Amino acid sequence: MSVLPVLTLLIVLDGEIPDPDRNAHDVWANQLVHTGRLVISHNGVVDDWQIYYPNTVPKPLELIMGFIRMPGGIFYRSIVVFLTAFMVVAAVWNSAGRGQAGLEAALFLGFNPVFLLLAVTSSSAVLFLGSMFLLQSKNRSGIGAVLASLARPEGFIYSGYHSLKNRKWKLVSVLAFIAAGWLVFHRTSCGSFTWAADEVKYSVAAMAYPTANPVTFFPWAALRSVLVLGAPVAAILFLFFRKWQLHWPFTANFVLLAVSLAMGSLVLPRYIDQLFLLAVPFVFVEIHKLFNGRVRTAAAVAVILFPSVQWISTVPEIKQYMELREAYNSFELPEHGLTAANELLIPGFCLNLGIDDPSGLFVSVDKAAYSNASESSLAELGVTRIVILDEGVYFPEHTARWLETVKNIEVDYFR
Repeated sequence: MSVLPVLTLLIVLDGEIPDPDRNAHDVWANQLVHTGRLVISHNGVVDDWQIYYPNTVPKPLELIMGFIRMPGGIFYRSIVVFLTAFMVVAAVWNSAGRGQAGLEAALFLGFNPVFLLLAVTSSSAVLFLGSMFLLQSKNRSGIGAVLASLARPEGFIYSGYHSLKNRKWKLVSVLAFIAAGWLVFHRTSCGSFTWAADEVKYSVAAMAYPTANPVTFFPWAALRSVLVLGAPVAAILFLFFRKWQLHWPFTANFVLLAVSLAMGSLVLPRYIDQLFLLAVPFVFVEIHKLFNGRVRTAAAVAVILFPSVQWISTVPEIKQYMELREAYNSFELPEHGLTAANELLIPGFCLNLGIDDPSGLFVSVDKAAYSNASESSLAELGVTRIVILDEGVYFPEHTARWLETVKNIEVDYFR
């Protein structure tokens, strides 16, 4: 029952609506299988608008999922989405104790609009959540620690803390090996150990992402906690925060996010949302300690239903992802020359057309605009077409202003 909303959404939406990050990893998986090599960026370059690369941090576990998704079409990939969501919901049930508290935690997660959006868009946050729920369980914590460190860089904060606190020295050795693997992976595929950090800082400037700053970060995060969890669950989390086994790494993660903002990085809502969802099993265990009988049942129903108000903002986001899917499906390459497009869109175009290496076919229009590239320099490079999706982050203001200077190159709009 807990995964019925995911299944319903997949049916209503006519399949998955993958986000750009997911698409980028699928392109890399295809490239590795079909060419035997993976080249994300050459020589660690991040600031050359003439060289296209997907602007996301390459993540090993998401790349593995890219291999799993390769064999089939949208129906097969939607099945993968459903099974992944099912396993994550099962993990939160297991982490909360498998009994009544586990069932309520599973219902809360399965019906939560934020989780559902992450699930149907195949966000890497879903894999991270599943890993972290396993880490908090009594019988799968070691597996969870390994998967969390493969899912996202911040996974090392939680898995490292768990391993050191419980003196699991073999697990510490495994995590050190995985950390070295991340560095080698980035060095060989991107050309630099620090490529991901450098790329994020440059992309934040070039793409003009809407993000909090170090001053507004903590009030904004507090608001997100209420929107994602609902006021009752957020209140229980903060009141009993120090009892949660992950309160120290959670705090460290938040501090690092604030520091990263001061250093020119960004924090998107999904970065924060996934962190608050980590506390779901803990909160429902606490609810069962606080209340008894009918009062406990009423409290559980209230906290499960409360986040439903988040559908107000989730529905427009779903519509935007559906528009993205339509743009991917309607895109065609020009007969000759390169296409300049928003770099978040390019992986989706490539997947739709079966392209493994986009670097010789596309350039980033937003980075060209940020670099104030002239129309003649685009023409000399061979750009014959500019594709624009007139929608939020996919069409920053500086790109719109720069586009007014382009007179002779064809510009197509997806609206």
